Amino acid sequence: MKFQYIDTKHEFYAKAKKIRIACFFQGMNDAEKLINDNFEEDGYHLVCIGEKGIVLGTGRLNIENSTGIISQMAVLAKYQKLGIGMSILTQLLEKCRATELETIELNARETAISFYEKMHFEVVGDKYPSHKTGILHQKMVKKLK
Repeated sequence: MKFQYIDTKHEFYAKAKKIRIACFFQGMNDAEKLINDNFEEDGYHLVCIGEKGIVLGTGRLNIENSTGIISQMAVLAKYQKLGIGMSILTQLLEKCRATELETIELNARETAISFYEKMHFEVVGDKYPSHKTGILHQKMVKKLK
């Protein structure tokens, strides 16, 4: 596996976007619009590439002031539970440290809270339904400084 940051013009971007749609917006009529939110163009898009150039997973990082915002981490269904998601998160955290950010925020699906807790993210506030999907999410924060 190798990891690479790409922009929205890169050949792997469309493949990464398909993974995100499959994981988060499958069957929704406005999936393209939901993916192309206000953070998409300015985001650091990380892809995990396997053998034969297959994009196995992806994650997005945006930076606002001294805060990193991680979003839309997704792994192809048949490659889940193999540590790829944790590797993507680790790479994104390294980018945040290298950029000397103070805090990292994310909004985790209810089913992913324990995944992020393993990397020392802390729950903040109450669970809430996503404005995009209606699925319960939880704001989580990790302090770097």
